[in-house]
Amino acid sequence: MSGVSAPPPHSAHTVAVLLDDALVTLNRAFGVLRRRNVPIEGLALHPSGTAGVSRLTFVLKADPLTADRVAQQLHKMIGVRSVMVLANDDSSTEAKR
Repeated sequence: MSGVSAPPPHSAHTVAVLLDDALVTLNRAFGVLRRRNVPIEGLALHPSGTAGVSRLTFVLKADPLTADRVAQQLHKMIGVRSVMVLANDDSSTEAKR
């Protein structure tokens, strides 16, 4: 097949989100994941060590472009302070502030 390239393989990406400790902010973050319909392999919510801020960490199975789009959508949300994406198959990180 000439000129047709295969889609990039799906790989695991760990996404860490610092967000306000408010139920509405957490609900919005889960809404982004639900709308994008990406497979989630793991999810955890922890206190960040700063009062009023939580850390949402999840592992999603997606191509790099989809992982970046999820991070961009999360970063645009009110109540999200930062988003960091780590591709689990290499050591490169990308921080959105």
